[in-house]
Amino acid sequence: MQLIVDNVVCDLEAGTRIALGYDADRLRSPSELREGVAVKLLLPRSAVNDALFRTGFPSFNRTAHRAELRHDGARLHAGALRLLGTSTEGFAVEIAGAAASWAEQAARRPFDAVDLGYSGLLTPSQISAGWRGEGPVKFLPVLRDGYEPQNDPSDLQPAFRILTPDDYHPFLQIDALLRAIFAGAGYTVESRFMEGAFFRSLYMSGAYAARDTAAAEKRMGFRAVRLTTATAAADALGRVYATPYGEGNVVGNIVETATPLSEDEEGVVRTDPYNNGNCFGYDDLRIVYRPVSTVSVGFEYRLRYTTDHRIRSRDRLAGFDSLNLGTGGNLVFRLPNRYTDRRGALQPRTAYRAVVFDGSAEGQYRLLYTADGVASSHWADFTGRSAVVTTPASGVFSSPELYVREGSVWQAWTGDWALYDGHIGETGRTTVELTLRTPAAEAGPSAPKYFNTIFFYGAEEGMRLTLCRECSVRPLFSAAPAYGASLTTADICRHDMRQIELIEAVQHLFDLRFFTDEATRTVRIEPDATFWDESREADWSDRTDRSEPVVWTDAALEAHESRTYGYLAGDGASARLADGDGLPFGSWRSECGSAACIPGDERRTSPLFSPTVNAAGGYAGAPSALLPQVGDRDDAQNDGVNFTPRILRWCGMRPLPEGERWDDPSGGGEYPLAAFHFAGDDSLEGFSLCFEDRDGQQGLHRFYDREEAVLAQRRHVTLTLRIEPHEFETLFAPAGAAPDLRSTFRIGTDEGVVRATLRRIERYDPEAAAARCTFTLLPHDRL
Repeated sequence: MQLIVDNVVCDLEAGTRIALGYDADRLRSPSELREGVAVKLLLPRSAVNDALFRTGFPSFNRTAHRAELRHDGARLHAGALRLLGTSTEGFAVEIAGAAASWAEQAARRPFDAVDLGYSGLLTPSQISAGWRGEGPVKFLPVLRDGYEPQNDPSDLQPAFRILTPDDYHPFLQIDALLRAIFAGAGYTVESRFMEGAFFRSLYMSGAYAARDTAAAEKRMGFRAVRLTTATAAADALGRVYATPYGEGNVVGNIVETATPLSEDEEGVVRTDPYNNGNCFGYDDLRIVYRPVSTVSVGFEYRLRYTTDHRIRSRDRLAGFDSLNLGTGGNLVFRLPNRYTDRRGALQPRTAYRAVVFDGSAEGQYRLLYTADGVASSHWADFTGRSAVVTTPASGVFSSPELYVREGSVWQAWTGDWALYDGHIGETGRTTVELTLRTPAAEAGPSAPKYFNTIFFYGAEEGMRLTLCRECSVRPLFSAAPAYGASLTTADICRHDMRQIELIEAVQHLFDLRFFTDEATRTVRIEPDATFWDESREADWSDRTDRSEPVVWTDAALEAHESRTYGYLAGDGASARLADGDGLPFGSWRSECGSAACIPGDERRTSPLFSPTVNAAGGYAGAPSALLPQVGDRDDAQNDGVNFTPRILRWCGMRPLPEGERWDDPSGGGEYPLAAFHFAGDDSLEGFSLCFEDRDGQQGLHRFYDREEAVLAQRRHVTLTLRIEPHEFETLFAPAGAAPDLRSTFRIGTDEGVVRATLRRIERYDPEAAAARCTFTLLPHDRL
């Protein structure tokens, strides 16, 4: 064997063995892979060695040195060499090799240094375009955990909550993130698993910049509310103004007070307003925010109002459907028509409201239907675009048809129309809720912020708008982007962590193994179940050195009584959900089943992710849409923007039931679905990112089933094999055709030939071509 240091061949003691310390468990730990394997040697005193190390230390260690161990041309080990000590006997050195520099760089680099090549605007149109594109960033709707608001008793339907850009959160494709991290370190990734559709559909939640706003909030924060309701009618432009000036089309200031314990018009004492530093107040009649020092500040508007509406079409109502916040932005949305068309389910003795969407007030219309099997039976005539019609007291009715009179002839109506429940009028009232954050701008003692240029619009002249007491405004000192902001990858990757933390979190989910080939700068990544290549079986059954002991050990000695696989503690909805065994949502437990195991439960918890529950009903326009719930309604520190990191599977655009619409620029009958767990339906196969099986879907424990099955064998065998130096070298070269660390081996033991994978190499003597190895028996290992 030769030791070559800086191209100098050093002298070694005869019969030198090397303790490589290979351990297959390191392949699952990026943190351990960054450290590499250190080989220590004691070099004898000789002319060559004395000349090389004569400067001693610290002088020798001030510069970097490269060393290789070779035997008959085969490279056994290589790496950086450092001098540990000198003595009369020789020089103690250490060769630190087999370290994965990608792991070292990932441990040093912040997560927001990853580059996905993303840039965009936080606007509805770009959010919607991202759902239909192939980019690595998608802004997905999230349902922030909260308590259900009370509904206005005058409404026929629940309040309609408008989705604004604040209701969408950035999610980043995990495949793109990992490849970018490895590419940034100069490596390429080879992985059948990562190339699969399942892995490519996984996205993790991004994060915006966090800033300690406690001091600013304490000095000049406020929450202003309304104490009264106010109603006004739209002017000729379809507008109602939130200003104290003018008459007829104004509802006063958008909010009225920030004084604590103010009493509203119902006599209820309001505990939510506050006014730190007395920065919120009045200038003449208008409200104003005058901070005690110049600050960059945006504002959060939580608004609730009731608008008159008219049924405009099958999908949309006419009413106040737009909001202008002055310099804070302009929001245009849709008031969806949530009433159900009953044409397909006529009942006897039932009143229906017929609405001809494009009809005229003077038009004459005739309704026909199939009555007791007779097609085109006369039902009713009416004038105008809407009328109430009633079916007879008995009979079977279906297939309604609409005709319009043109001159003296009845012609089939070619436009759209509908039949609603009879109590529904063509006009009515709808309550709207929305939360909108405005971009930050400078405000200060000499440049205060006024709120008297806000107006609602989009209605028909004369339609009324009632501004409710639930409205509030507060300043935002955070760095989170607001409506219309320009964003890059760095803006949405502000998790306070290093890149290696994501790698370790993904490893935990799928029991991944990392095999680094430094020669080609390639990292092979596969789950444990497919990492070990049983198709590359090497027959080494005749290589056992029978003069050395064969030692069998019980794998249970290194295992706990049970192992619980799961996620970090959930917040909000996921924390309130547990399975029948009392385990947290997303968790799975495996029992060892041996009295020899270590007492207690080993918790293998995700180092990064929390589970997520999807729920329907969060968006009134599409009540069947399943939205991820995030945040915690009882967390007083929740900033309403960021939340614990989540992992979801992107399922694409999914169709909504008839009559439901998603409020996005496309106006389509589909919505963006992403979920942590999905039971499946007629159009999409279910899946689960839970570790446990749930709703008939197999959990992620399937990636650990092989490992658990191997543990159930409870057998390791340690023996000495004859391995030539060139064979030893190829074990660590995964690109070759010869057996490598991933191969399955047939090993001869005192109990016969078994099938196993290489677990450890304790030492190697290249002169004798002898390696002391530990193998792990595979399930069904006997041949």
